[in-house]
Amino acid sequence: MTNIQTIYVKVRHWLFWYGVYGLFSKSRNDEITLYSDENQANFLGYFEITTVASLVNLLKYDMDIIGDDKEYCDEIESFIHGDEDIHYSYIYPRGIEDVDDQVPHSAPLNIDGYKPVYIYMWSRLSQSWDLDEIRKSVKIIARDFLDLNADHIEFIDVPSYEETKLSYERDFKPYINE
Repeated sequence: MTNIQTIYVKVRHWLFWYGVYGLFSKSRNDEITLYSDENQANFLGYFEITTVASLVNLLKYDMDIIGDDKEYCDEIESFIHGDEDIHYSYIYPRGIEDVDDQVPHSAPLNIDGYKPVYIYMWSRLSQSWDLDEIRKSVKIIARDFLDLNADHIEFIDVPSYEETKLSYERDFKPYINE
């Protein structure tokens, strides 16, 4: 395993920052992008991290997102009721047009010899995401897929409280039932 000083993390969703700043409940599902440099020139990987609570909610309320993918639902149910702390779920190329989108790092191959185009990390280690919980998950992902042992995890493109509150008030709060 290679030692690396720092992995830089960019969190995609505003909901994460709403939770960090206490404007809304902490998120349970986020997309993260990892870089080896603060300038985001050296891409390491892209992952979705999801808690058990989010998976339960997905099965209970958001079946329209999953559709009729019984195998995927069974995989979620198996994780929810199993004893694994971490589980990875993969989306593989669905056709030749997706082959160029395979992840650039280490990942399991499917029966056609392709790496996934998308990786989900399902975690029982946290009930929701905050800065520390994402740091812990990134260290696990770095070990499992990048063969890296990171000393530090730093967040990049972190919005200020003022920016986050403005986004919350403008883009989110009007659409929630209180």
